[in-house]
Amino acid sequence: MNPIDRLAEAFERFPGIGPRQAGRFVQYLLRQNQSYRSTLADSIKKLSAETAQCNKCFRWFVKSDAKRDFCDICGDARRDASLLFVVEKDADIENVEKSGYRGLYFVLSGTIPLASEEPQKFIRLEKLLVRANHRNHRGDASMKLQEIILGLSATAEGDHTRLILQEKLKNAGPKISSLGRGLSTGSELEYADPDTIASAFDSRN
Repeated sequence: MNPIDRLAEAFERFPGIGPRQAGRFVQYLLRQNQSYRSTLADSIKKLSAETAQCNKCFRWFVKSDAKRDFCDICGDARRDASLLFVVEKDADIENVEKSGYRGLYFVLSGTIPLASEEPQKFIRLEKLLVRANHRNHRGDASMKLQEIILGLSATAEGDHTRLILQEKLKNAGPKISSLGRGLSTGSELEYADPDTIASAFDSRN
């Protein structure tokens, strides 16, 4: 496969990108000067060298210290460790932070397809169960996890995933709640505005 087709194929793996758009991306890069392409390639390489996945919430973060295992949120002693907000993807966290939430997070890495009988293949189910049954990583017994909030998209797959998680987590100990329907049906958390998210927090059940 030639370099043009290989790069177009790589772009097609991006969410929502089809063959035509992928081809346009490649053509755009071909029209740019060598300096631009080199800078872009260098930035992509640095993603591996300068980022890491948090061992606690599985969010990607920029490493300021090579020995750090936790992101800045999980490592912040001021966060409320009694609350755990479960989201589908990293981008959801950025939006939720604007709503005023100050607990901790867990990134599922997606949702469970409606026809699937093996949810563990699509989300970090086992790791979430482990997290739900352990005290917070700072070792403060008074801050033991008390509530798990399922902040999933208001879509068919989001609702399907929520029902499965509620069943799997029911004996874990913490209260299990879900965001209220301040989110309209079919919406994704990543694109909801902060006021809507804050309202959904207030009406969770």
